[in-house]
Amino acid sequence: GAALRRSVSTAYYAVFSRLAALCAGRMARSAPTSDSFRLVYRALDHGHARTALKSHPEFAAPLGETFGRLQEARHWADYSPEPHPQPALAAEGTRFTRAEAREFIALARASMQYVDALPPDAKQRLAVTLVARSRR
Repeated sequence: GAALRRSVSTAYYAVFSRLAALCAGRMARSAPTSDSFRLVYRALDHGHARTALKSHPEFAAPLGETFGRLQEARHWADYSPEPHPQPALAAEGTRFTRAEAREFIALARASMQYVDALPPDAKQRLAVTLVARSRR
C-alpha cells in the first residue's frame, strides 16, 4: 500500500534530483552549498523537464519516455485514491504490486545511470535543455 506508493514517488524524485544537480553543477559551477548552485537546482520545473525531454531528439528515447512514465506514476502515487496507476487495472480493482514498484525503481536507476554515463558535452546539452525556456 503506502510503502509501495512511497517507493514510486521516491524513485521519481531521485531522477528529478539527479537532473537538478546536473543542471546546477553545469551552470552554477560552484559548490553545492553556494547560493548560485541552489538557485539553479531549484530552477528545474517538473512539467518543463518532461516536455523538454520528450521533445528533444537526443534525449527523448533514452530519457524522456522513462521520465514521463515515472512522473505519471509519481502523480498517481502521491495524489490518486485508485489502487493502480493504470486506469483499466484500477477499474478492475487490481492492486499495485511490489514487483511493479520494483520496475519503477529499476527505471529510475537506469535513468540515473544513463545521465551519469553521458559524455561531458552531452551533459551540458542536457542541462541547457532542462533549464532553458523557448520563446516560440
